[in-house]
Amino acid sequence: MVNSTDKTENLLKNGADVNISGENVSSSLYVACQGGHNRIVQLLLNKGAYVNPCNEIGASPVYTTSENRYDSTVQVLLNYASPLLIACENGHDRTVEILLNNGAEVNLCDGNGNGALHIACQNENLIIVELLINKEANINLCNKTGASPLHTACENGHDRTVEVLLNNGAEVNLCDENGNSALHIACQNKHLIIVELLIKKEANVNLCNKTGASPLHTACENGHDRTVEVLLNNGAEVNLCDENGNSALHIACQNKNLIIVELLIKKEANVNLCNKTGASPLHTACENGHDRTVEVLLNNGAEVNLCDENGNSALHIACQNKNLVIVELLIKKNANVNVCNKTVVSPLHTACENGHDRIVDILLNNSAEENLCDENENSALHIACQNGHIDTVKHLLNNGADVNLCNNRGESPFYKSCESGHDSIVQLLSRNGAELVKMDMIVQ
Repeated sequence: MVNSTDKTENLLKNGADVNISGENVSSSLYVACQGGHNRIVQLLLNKGAYVNPCNEIGASPVYTTSENRYDSTVQVLLNYASPLLIACENGHDRTVEILLNNGAEVNLCDGNGNGALHIACQNENLIIVELLINKEANINLCNKTGASPLHTACENGHDRTVEVLLNNGAEVNLCDENGNSALHIACQNKHLIIVELLIKKEANVNLCNKTGASPLHTACENGHDRTVEVLLNNGAEVNLCDENGNSALHIACQNKNLIIVELLIKKEANVNLCNKTGASPLHTACENGHDRTVEVLLNNGAEVNLCDENGNSALHIACQNKNLVIVELLIKKNANVNVCNKTVVSPLHTACENGHDRIVDILLNNSAEENLCDENENSALHIACQNGHIDTVKHLLNNGADVNLCNNRGESPFYKSCESGHDSIVQLLSRNGAELVKMDMIVQ
């Protein structure tokens, strides 16, 4: 490793994994220790490098620094990890016991605020966990990110460790710096057994983190239907919203999880609850193109013509995303094909902009007004001509679109196609009665 703190820091800032290692590949910390690069060692430790992982031949950073007589580097390591912490990290329960019986400080922390109990929980060493607890380790000691040993055990899925911690006074609703409880962490990592253990110990199923997300939101986001079911059956508020106004149903629709959508609806989730942008779960399902979810929502009372803060209906969203199946589902449920958003854009305008001819055809066959104009008085034909969608232009002309309708700048569809250089559309419009004089008004 080049002795360059700046290069190392730049790599870490760009997402390099501080603890990456592999077969026949030592950790970055080991390599830095091997070269006695104190400043890099310090930087890696500050970024959360594990203090004492062994390489493929069983040599640890402490070992290599000692072997090479880098006394100052050894001191840097020991400032971050006492012999007790190192023994816990390596799972040496007999060594841990000897150290504890000879006065080792049980609550001493490394540079990241992790105590011996954090490290034992991280490594799922139940014997060491019990040894530490018996020596009065602070079971609710939090590290620099606010995580307790319980958070650590939940993150790593150690249900037996979680059970021991809970039975020895671990605060079940303690939150980390992001406001996440142990239940959030268990839901995030899909650890169903741990979720059940926490709930039995009266974990608050409606405790929200700093983004307003509840454990139910977290379980929905991670797509674990069994966890969602357990939470709902234990009092989780189904319509609780996060900081963006999204309910669990919004999250489930976003992630296309039909089983969870159905579970939430059975527990009376509000299918028309809108978030801070005015989007309903139906908008979200349409945006993500999940027709099965859209169908379930519509069959359970979703308002088909509800509009978001920009005035867009679910039909606008489906047209924007070129989802033919969803467009048909919405129209069958009486979606208003002529509803306009705040810029007076109709679903037909949207479909023409995207050049989806089959959707255009369906809209026109279901009474879409072909000459409806937006806030700039552009018709659907203007939009199709501007974007060079010749087949869409043909559909509109066949359905009576006014070829000479001008916008608020006096521009006709013919002008738009000339301006955009779509020669084939220019010829098509000419054959269908386009008046060239309209363009001359603009040229002046």
